Amino acid sequence: MALAETRTPPLSDDPNRDLGFGAVVARESRKRLLNKDGSFNVVREGLRFFESLSPYHSLLTTTWPRFLGLVVLFFLLTNAVFGFAYFLCGPGQIAGSTAVSLPTQYLEDFFFSVQTFATIGYGVMHPVGLAANLLVTLEALVGLLGFALATGILFARFAQPT
Repeated sequence: MALAETRTPPLSDDPNRDLGFGAVVARESRKRLLNKDGSFNVVREGLRFFESLSPYHSLLTTTWPRFLGLVVLFFLLTNAVFGFAYFLCGPGQIAGSTAVSLPTQYLEDFFFSVQTFATIGYGVMHPVGLAANLLVTLEALVGLLGFALATGILFARFAQPT
């Protein structure tokens, strides 16, 4: 009784059987390039720390609560920074403010930032000076890009096979 050969059969040069990795890589390593569950069996080596980071892949593969938490954190931090920038412009740069103390002034600037970031509309408050108008322009751009990126990543997460 002969033992069955357990080696993998030699790779053919048939292009219909190529997985897209090339036959040379498969011949040299003799290991699976794809695991049985479809995930890649590839380790990236020799990269520096920042080269090895992949924020897009991390956002695609993280859990839903963490992803939504990061989106909310980005939204709050961005508005807090822009709110502080409006606060630094001075009280006369945003017309319609009714704040009487510094904490309430910052809160009004924060909520003005939320309105600008989300392109909701100004309502009673609106920018008056050059500095505030430049900040509004920059924040509107950051807001549009932020929502576009979040929407794209959200779509990519939904489009992934489960």
